[in-house]
Amino acid sequence: MSIPNLSLEGRVALITGARRGIGAACALTFAEAGADVAICDFIVDTGELAAVAEEIKRLGRRSLAVRTDVKQKSEVDAVVQRVVDEFGIIDILVNNAGIRGSDPSAEPQIERQQVRTTSLAALSVDSGRIIHLDEESWDRVMDTNLKGCFLCSQAAAKVMIEQGRGNIINVSSVMAFEKGFAEISPYSISKRGIVMLTEGLAADLGKYNIRVNAIAPGGVATEMMRDVLDSPQRLKRVESRMLLGNRLIKPDICAHVALFLASDLSAYVTGQTIIVDAGLTLSTPAE
Repeated sequence: MSIPNLSLEGRVALITGARRGIGAACALTFAEAGADVAICDFIVDTGELAAVAEEIKRLGRRSLAVRTDVKQKSEVDAVVQRVVDEFGIIDILVNNAGIRGSDPSAEPQIERQQVRTTSLAALSVDSGRIIHLDEESWDRVMDTNLKGCFLCSQAAAKVMIEQGRGNIINVSSVMAFEKGFAEISPYSISKRGIVMLTEGLAADLGKYNIRVNAIAPGGVATEMMRDVLDSPQRLKRVESRMLLGNRLIKPDICAHVALFLASDLSAYVTGQTIIVDAGLTLSTPAE
C-alpha cells in the first residue's frame, strides 16, 4: 500500500493576504512543497508582498504578486484570471485575507487603538456593547473577511469546476467559537460565517472533486497579536493558557496544517474546520 505524501509538485496555489503572517507562511511552505504560488494583498507599498514573491522564486518556483482588494468583485475576478493566464490552472486557493476592525491600509497600531477605545467605552457605561459598534467598521470587517472569502471562492470555483478538481482552504479563527461578549464582535461573527461558508461550499462543490476546509488559528504570533506581544503581562497571561509549550505559536504551524489540507494526505477530508491553537481554547482563563 502506497502512502500519499505532502508534495504539491506541479500545482498552482493562489493565496490572499499573503504579505506576512499566516498568508506568507503558507506561500513559502507551499513553494517548498513544490507548488507555483500566486500571492495577493491589499497593501503592497511596504515591499513585503514583493519580498515574499522573491523568496518563492529563490525556492525555484514561479510566483506572481498582485495588489488585490478582496472586497471588490472586479479585482477578485481579475486576479483569478491573471493567475489562469500566467499559470494555466488554479489547484489551490487559500482565503487568508482578513482584518480586525480598521481600514486595512492603516497601520496596526491604529486598529489596536480603535479596538481599545471601543472596549473602554463599552466597559465604562451602563449600556449594551452593541450600541458602540459603528456601521463603517462592521461593513469593512464583514466585506473583507466574509464577503472577500465568498468572492474569491466563487471566482476560483468557476475555474476549478472546469478543471474537474480543486482545493479551497479558508482561514477562520478560534474567535468563531467564542461565547458571550466576544460573539458581538464583527470579527468573531465574520469568522464564524467563514466556518458556515466552508461547510456550504464543501457540500456544493464536492461533486466536482473540489474539497473545501478551514483552519481556525488562535494564539499565533502575528501582527494581529501585536497588542499582546507588546505587553509582557498580557503575553504571560495568554501563553499560560497555551497548553502545548506555554508560548504563542508561529505562523508556520498553521501553514503546515494548510499543507496537509492541500495535499493528497487529506484527499477525503472536506467541510471541516481544524483548530490550531496549542490548546488555548481548552484552558481556563486566569483570574
